[in-house]
Amino acid sequence: MGIFRGIVLVVLVIDTVALCGLILIQRGKGGGLAGAFGGGGVEQAFGTRATTLAQKATAVLGGIYLVLSVVLGLSLGMGHAGAAATTRPEIPENTMPEKATLPAAPSAPAAPVAPSNPGNAK
Repeated sequence: MGIFRGIVLVVLVIDTVALCGLILIQRGKGGGLAGAFGGGGVEQAFGTRATTLAQKATAVLGGIYLVLSVVLGLSLGMGHAGAAATTRPEIPENTMPEKATLPAAPSAPAAPVAPSNPGNAK
């Protein structure tokens, strides 16, 4: 499963870079970043018909990005759930703690004993 995740991650990174580049060269309503670098990059490179081609390519690359992100997220989520289930310690059947016993209270003397005072003897 590790090779599959690696392949999906590499394709996702390539798709992300391509999508960023494609978005940056498109002309927006206000000129966008493409206008700052000397005009419409897509129109100059591929002609006026390329605007629809760039929009379609952006939609396709965006869809691929979405699908790969979901696949990678599900793949990583299932890997963690499986690992958590296998590493959980076994719980013994009898989990009740034993009844604690208190120590016995010391017994009180039977009769009070008067203190002896040898100095007061008559």
